Amino acid sequence: MDSASQPLTIAVLGATGNQGRGVIRALLAKSSPLFHIRGITRDPNSPAARHLIQELSHNDRLQLVTADVYDPSSLDRAFAGVHGVFAMIEDGSPKRKIEFEDHLKHVLKAGRNILDAAKSCRVQHLVFSSLPNLTSASNSSLTKVFHFDYKHEVAQWMLDELPDTTTILYPAYFFTNLFWQQYCRREADGTVRFCSPVPGDTWADWVDPGYDIGIFAAEVFALGPQKTKTKVYPIVGRKIRFDEMAKVFERVTGQKAVFEPTTLDEWGAVVSAGMGKGFEEDARQMMEWTAVAPREKICYGTMDPAEDTSWEDLGVKVSSFEEWIRRSGWSGPK
Repeated sequence: MDSASQPLTIAVLGATGNQGRGVIRALLAKSSPLFHIRGITRDPNSPAARHLIQELSHNDRLQLVTADVYDPSSLDRAFAGVHGVFAMIEDGSPKRKIEFEDHLKHVLKAGRNILDAAKSCRVQHLVFSSLPNLTSASNSSLTKVFHFDYKHEVAQWMLDELPDTTTILYPAYFFTNLFWQQYCRREADGTVRFCSPVPGDTWADWVDPGYDIGIFAAEVFALGPQKTKTKVYPIVGRKIRFDEMAKVFERVTGQKAVFEPTTLDEWGAVVSAGMGKGFEEDARQMMEWTAVAPREKICYGTMDPAEDTSWEDLGVKVSSFEEWIRRSGWSGPK
């Protein structure tokens, strides 16, 4: 992209969520090239939307518009005239709990709508926040991690149908997942308990979704599709053990913290209560894979480190757990 050209408009789906807010902030922070942002949200009058506008009210390059990934005509209107689209799809359905596994196919419906709108509006650069296929990674021993596999399927559609336009991102586990009871709880005596259903010596990649995904996406848009088309960038940092997270938290915050693994049954019950019964086996199998994923591989144990060209291409790296704690001010569950 010629930095002397007119600013190009990027539509950002999920503008009021963690990923979308981070992408908007990162794009607005860039001065060369310069971008205008069309933030897309289901409800521009929601508290989250009002907070975003208040935070960035000084910037006249941001506009919020209404659209829904389950409403194709609204996406056509939202994407009209934009240069690029940052796309993401929520794991849960915004309109209902995932009571049956079949409900998880909402990801495929949303993905099809996003892709069709990008094609009809002649979007020049489509950047999709996706996930790897765990059925393939596990040699078909784990076939129900639908929120991974369906997003991967959507990414393949995009790469097949818009190969000159599409770039794929694979974010690691979100540090913000620690807000959820199944990952982290505060005991009666104040001790913070990290409690995933994996052994403490299990290693995993993590990411700050409100910051790291944004800086990766902004650099991808800055380079443009001519340099990033068909590429898959894992957004992963240094692996950290689950029990090490408790030690880092205690050192940074001064609060007592321990790692005590929970059972898959307890884990599944908590997920089911929050997301719906249809998500329970998906979440269980995700953690089963986490416990056995090849340590020498990155991105949920699905990629050889040599496949990761993000530093060479983009020049950005992922936050550490300590950096996220300090940036977010997270002091543990309430």
